[in-house]
Amino acid sequence: MTRRSGKLLAGAALVAVAALALAGCSSSSTPSASGSATPAAKVIKVGALTPGNTNDGAFNQALADALQKLKDEGLIDYQLRDQMADPATSEPVITDFASQGYDLIIGHGIELSDAIFNVAKQFPDVKFTASGGEDVLTKGTANVEGWTYSTPQVGYLSGYIAGLTQASPIGRVESLELDFVKATDGFFQQGVTAANPSATLLPPVYAGSFDDAQAAATATTGLIGQGAKLVYTTGDGIATGVGSAAAAGGVLSVGVSSAAGTAALANNVSTVDLDMYPIVKGWVEEVANGGFGNKGVTSTLENGGITFQPINTVGGKVPSDVAAKVDEQIKGIIDGSVTIG
Repeated sequence: MTRRSGKLLAGAALVAVAALALAGCSSSSTPSASGSATPAAKVIKVGALTPGNTNDGAFNQALADALQKLKDEGLIDYQLRDQMADPATSEPVITDFASQGYDLIIGHGIELSDAIFNVAKQFPDVKFTASGGEDVLTKGTANVEGWTYSTPQVGYLSGYIAGLTQASPIGRVESLELDFVKATDGFFQQGVTAANPSATLLPPVYAGSFDDAQAAATATTGLIGQGAKLVYTTGDGIATGVGSAAAAGGVLSVGVSSAAGTAALANNVSTVDLDMYPIVKGWVEEVANGGFGNKGVTSTLENGGITFQPINTVGGKVPSDVAAKVDEQIKGIIDGSVTIG
């Protein structure tokens, strides 16, 4: 899951949804008991962009899933454009959304942050959200809010799950050697040690991309050759490569997305995911009711923005008490009795 938030940290992420071009805002009225008309709640018109494919089962799909759920609830209409990582491509799309009178424009991914802030200056009456590291939370303006996710929680919980399996050595296939990726890995190591102090961690291997599944599969095969009994990945497109290679090599995995398919998921113990629904719903409600701007929000376990897939015991290879221990650990993280960092 852990992708392009860039949080120095702390999802991820998002969906087999094609880009949808939907109608603009609408309203209706319903007669009240006195015979007068009561305006219905305004349907918020949302334009959204993701840097990668929205069928990745991870970071990008998380936004697409949230948007579709909000549409199904009658709260929004939306248009979603994917593969918008290049600012030369994304900035004109953001400008077009703003020019068409969209109420809220979401830039989901650190690659979109500069373009969001650039366009927002030109359209002060339109609301925007920008993704980034912790610093983006302090960059809010009257019409821009920042978003990131808790890297400590994502990394630590993933590592804790991996450690509870008692599998060792543990390999890691990361995307790019970026600060937030390395920070996530540090929290992952902390989680592994908390669950299994005797576990051995092999040096991380970088696929050189968020999405190069073949490079990730090659890296995974190499780690298995070094003796890895479990391979962790930070999700996105590389997760499909990790999942397929881990399954082929008969080892466990953690962090593989649903896009990897049934065979790969059969060996995947769990994946820490983003749930963008509570975050996006909060933005939509602010746009509808006022109060938007000059702040930021972090996806966490506490606010439901970070979740995890049910524990898979992989045919008995994973201890049966892992799920209960994970639930207990999450309670400790939320109530502060478990310290990360």
